[in-house]
Amino acid sequence: MAQGKTEPVDRMLRRGQCLCGATSYHVLGALDEAAICHCTMCRRATGSALNVAVPVTTDRVEWTGREKLTEFESSPGKMRAFCGGCGAAVYSRRTDKPHSIRLRIGLLEQMDEITDLYHIYWASRIGWIDRFDALPKNDGEEPGRD
Repeated sequence: MAQGKTEPVDRMLRRGQCLCGATSYHVLGALDEAAICHCTMCRRATGSALNVAVPVTTDRVEWTGREKLTEFESSPGKMRAFCGGCGAAVYSRRTDKPHSIRLRIGLLEQMDEITDLYHIYWASRIGWIDRFDALPKNDGEEPGRD
């Protein structure tokens, strides 16, 4: 690096919000890692075949409406936060790691920059997940739906 120049700092704020908008947040800095979880607990918590979460430290998150969140202890030491208005899954955290949360990626905007994706609890996946890449891809709703 040339003398007198400094390394650029990523100050981009990424916004996230629940379905009803009662809870929203901004995350400071780069988000380049996401875990794709296939465990039964994540499937139940999200109502989906899998859960995608971005780990961040709590000091990088600025909340609005955080009081609208409800935390549920799904297993000893594992907390899952949901919006009290719409029920959207917002984050999870472990009580033994108080400075870290895993934000649910579906609530975040601008997530194209994630480069480090990995599966966890792969052995628990639903069998048809293996066929995802071969499935038909539609730009909108499924064909024939009015």
